[in-house]
Amino acid sequence: MMHLYIDAAETLSREAVLTSDRPGSSPLRWAGTVLRDLMSADLLTYGEELVWERCAGEVRHTARLRIDGTFLLADGERVFATPSAAATALSGKHHHGWSAWRRTSDGRSLADLRADLRTRRDR
Repeated sequence: MMHLYIDAAETLSREAVLTSDRPGSSPLRWAGTVLRDLMSADLLTYGEELVWERCAGEVRHTARLRIDGTFLLADGERVFATPSAAATALSGKHHHGWSAWRRTSDGRSLADLRADLRTRRDR
């Protein structure tokens, strides 16, 4: 049986995001981006493999991006709503999944792809 895991640390209320008062900041640009946003912008595609190499490459984790924007780990059993939830489950301690996971095809991190999306939105 497959279960969906969510990392509460990455779950933000839209109201909290919209009420940021940092001068010069665009709150929506910095928070609330999900993998599905990257898919909609054609920065990631359904079925694409993602990799996380830990311990200087000694440990390698892979996952596939599902059509709903969630992660399916290589074990085929566990599904995660966020990159950080997947990384945390695999390591046993919190990890910033947007920096940890990379697109296998070119090695770009999800954080880099998210930055590309932000740049597009700011134009």
